[in-house]
Amino acid sequence: MKYAYWGTIRSGKMQVWQLFEINGKKTAVLPQTGRKWPIYAIIYGGKYSHILYEENGQVKTKLHRPTVFQNGVFTHCFQKNGVERQWSNDPQVFYKSFHRIFEQDLIICPYTLFGYFGSKYGKIGTHEFNEMFEKRQADMKVDLDYTISMMKQRLNIIPYKTNRTHETYLFDMVSPYPNRSLKIQKYCERLRVLTQELLTEYGIPYEMFDLDKNDYSIFGLPKSIPDDILNDDKIGANDSQ
Repeated sequence: MKYAYWGTIRSGKMQVWQLFEINGKKTAVLPQTGRKWPIYAIIYGGKYSHILYEENGQVKTKLHRPTVFQNGVFTHCFQKNGVERQWSNDPQVFYKSFHRIFEQDLIICPYTLFGYFGSKYGKIGTHEFNEMFEKRQADMKVDLDYTISMMKQRLNIIPYKTNRTHETYLFDMVSPYPNRSLKIQKYCERLRVLTQELLTEYGIPYEMFDLDKNDYSIFGLPKSIPDDILNDDKIGANDSQ
């Protein structure tokens, strides 16, 4: 079974990625920061990552040795590790690399596969992104029929938290300004509902995943997430920047 993890901000993406890493699986990680960063996909699994990106109208690949953990200590954002800012943030042909992404065991943050990339400020966790998503105003070229057919072949997971107090605590780490953190949390909650609606509209099966139960058996992998990663609330706090 292959999976797609529809986590937004502060939604356990880092932990799920590590679960697949320690079980020898491959993961494709897609961006959530809009055109503030270029379009890319990081394929993890093994000593080196392969980063797909667009430059000068071509899809290219960069081989990179990840520095997310150094000497066992979390140091760099896993969603942007090895990405270079000068790559294209106006994708015209990137969709031609999607077959590489769909080969992987896990896809994290698959919104761009449906054409939702976002603007410099309209990224995941904003009203602008939600409005684009809700109105089905995709802003990058994709083969939507191909994406839908491939997504139907994997288990789509939408994470959420029942412990709202702890969720607010996690979002407080995103910004030093409480009002901004609450807004981001609200927009992410709304995007979760919109994601359910999109998958239902396209007939793509999904399951809800309660992060507070810490039950990762849904992924069917033998090795568990180490406690020091599972319970570290600081990991991934800056992945939305």
